[in-house]
Amino acid sequence: MIRLLCLGDAHLGRYPTRIPHDQSMLSVRAVWNRAVEYAISEELDAVILTGDMADSSNSYFEAYGALRIGLRQLSDASIAVVAIAGNHDFAVFPQLVESMSDENVRFLGQDGKWSETRLQTRSGRALRCVGWSFPSSHYDRPPLDSLHLSHSDDFTIGILHGDLDNQSKYAPFTQGDLAAQLIDLWLLGHVHAPQLYDTARAPVLYPGSLQPLDPGEPGVHGPWLITIDDQNHIELMQVSLASVRYEEIPIDVTRCAHIEDVNIAVTDQIEQFALEIIGQQPDLKHLSCRLLLSGQTELHRQLSTEGLTNTEMFDTDVRQCRVTIDRVFIRTSPKRNLEEIAQLNNDPPGMLARWLLELEHRDQHKLYSSADDVTSSIYKSAGFKSLGEKAPDPDTLSRLVREQALLLLDELLAQKETNG
Repeated sequence: MIRLLCLGDAHLGRYPTRIPHDQSMLSVRAVWNRAVEYAISEELDAVILTGDMADSSNSYFEAYGALRIGLRQLSDASIAVVAIAGNHDFAVFPQLVESMSDENVRFLGQDGKWSETRLQTRSGRALRCVGWSFPSSHYDRPPLDSLHLSHSDDFTIGILHGDLDNQSKYAPFTQGDLAAQLIDLWLLGHVHAPQLYDTARAPVLYPGSLQPLDPGEPGVHGPWLITIDDQNHIELMQVSLASVRYEEIPIDVTRCAHIEDVNIAVTDQIEQFALEIIGQQPDLKHLSCRLLLSGQTELHRQLSTEGLTNTEMFDTDVRQCRVTIDRVFIRTSPKRNLEEIAQLNNDPPGMLARWLLELEHRDQHKLYSSADDVTSSIYKSAGFKSLGEKAPDPDTLSRLVREQALLLLDELLAQKETNG
């Protein structure tokens, strides 16, 4: 039996955003250290690193030292390390391995050329690893075009950093490219969300970032334990070593009559949600949340204009985990009878209510097309182009149109009531 630990995209040198910066246990380095300790305690055969272990902006400071210490500890425990370089650590990793001169630490794919190594595992079985590394920070050609493998009776792992099924400047390749190779298991880097494709002849795994770095990386993070039995059956299991997690919490405020009721509902659901998350991840130290308030409520106007003030009041400790609120998104709707309002002929609220009812049942509407035209012109303007922001997708744009239309309806009805 062969047992491996796979991880990548640690970006050592960076620190997770929107959380306290004075706690070492929340650093990427702390999770890297835990991964090293886990591999040693489990007496694994090897650790596979899929690139971007170091962050380019800090590669010669925290990242270099942390990597060197961890690699040395693994080597001293007779655990081989097989690594490639990604687009961020293409410069630091070759230098680090060369400076160590350690036969247990093997770097593959230097200068953008495929290379391989053969490991002897504790069970006596041999393992072939084939890998490619970034020669620079960008590489817009398919790296698999230059891979020409011979047949081997050894179980063969392919290690690659790049973009799957996405034409880009970061080593693009397709699932078809991967399936065409004499590889039994692909281990990839570059994508921070863990992804397992188990439908092809050879499973394909993006282990994801070792520690999530921002709210765009929700869910469980950590290295993956890979077990290969004597019949070459593969078992992949994520090991939730990350100390930080980002999540969205949906909260229905339909039954809330007052803001105080909303505060109580938020407090209760945060604690309940946190308990469920910690049940999955007992070693979690910090949970950063974004609240999504939804439901039809008479508080819609107040929530939409004022939001939830003083979100720090919701920060709490659940067991050993600190729970904080990053942002609050209001997705509520006013408690209005649109069918009834739509009966107001030749009246702005009535016209708007009819449009809103049409929006619920039609994908195309003049409000959508008008909003799309205006949005496109804004995002194509020189000022917005320089920001590098993408225009909202159709689903997001339609949601925004409906939200603003409901707010406008609320305002029109409020003016109508005030004017009698």
